[in-house]
Amino acid sequence: MIYIGATRADIGDVADEWRDKLHAFLFDVRDKKVWVTDGRSRITKHDTYHEKMIKTAEYHETKGDLTADECQWVKKELDYFKTNFDKIVKAGEAELKRQVTNYNRRAKRTKAKGKDEFKALMVDLYEKFTQSDCGGVAMSHYFFGVLNIKTCPYCNRQYTFTLDEKEAKAAPEYDHFYDKSDYPLIAVSFYNLVPSCHVCNHVKSNKKTVKVNPYFRGFESNFYLYDKKDKKKRLNALEILSQKDGNLELRKADESESNADKGNIKAFGLKSLYAMHDDYVKEIIEKAAAYDKTARQLIADTFQKRGYTPDQVFDFVWGKYLDDAQYENRPMSKLTKDLLEQLEIKR
Repeated sequence: MIYIGATRADIGDVADEWRDKLHAFLFDVRDKKVWVTDGRSRITKHDTYHEKMIKTAEYHETKGDLTADECQWVKKELDYFKTNFDKIVKAGEAELKRQVTNYNRRAKRTKAKGKDEFKALMVDLYEKFTQSDCGGVAMSHYFFGVLNIKTCPYCNRQYTFTLDEKEAKAAPEYDHFYDKSDYPLIAVSFYNLVPSCHVCNHVKSNKKTVKVNPYFRGFESNFYLYDKKDKKKRLNALEILSQKDGNLELRKADESESNADKGNIKAFGLKSLYAMHDDYVKEIIEKAAAYDKTARQLIADTFQKRGYTPDQVFDFVWGKYLDDAQYENRPMSKLTKDLLEQLEIKR
């Protein structure tokens, strides 16, 4: 998994812009009023979106969908969200956990209908805000472009380019690290929204075993090649190059997995997914066999005569983006780096 914080030094500035645009969407007085609706019927119109949320809860009380106590609980949560807006919307790792814990505690004070109403209001806010117009594109699309995350931070297997053209638009999907159905209070918190590929977003769903948020750190675990006949034998470079293809197995060493990593690895099926890339692994091994000391010197001499440095020659052979802060630029970059380290190949 890729650490977004390492690839984007200005991530705090992006979070500030998200906060500012969301604040304006919620609290600025609008020329075009927003309506409380019931199906296709318009009920009452209001100056701000936040006011509309409050009046929606009150309308459901008058209809009998909520009791007075349930409506009051929902309004208190909306007031808490407004009062603590900056703290919630820009919550870092520790603050997100604190907000989750405190919301769970407060949610025990109301019944299911109260919680469902608050969830519906916050999920609707997330959907309306992310689909609102921002310079001719949806707000979510705009921020995907600003973030410019090129590969899925969860798996580093899929490109997640943001394409903004009249004929074709493409973008990642937001995964709610803390599921918005269970924790609606942080449904629009910037660091709770992870730009991910479609596969990871839907495989993860609302699983609570995922413990590593890529905004705050990446994986500490590495992939290694083992002897299939001896599951405990992690191979060295010479052993890998002398093994037959069918005798190699790609997997993570248990001792390399941090406790936090284990949940992500299991939830996304990363062990099995990466094991399927045996053709890619084979290609790296074949290059390693051909790229011995003599070959390295010959290639370096040839390219240096044309003005290329040894580091550039390394990139020609193995590919770029093999440093921690560059992993997200290309799929499989972290796996490549892990294998090259085991093969004792360095710049």
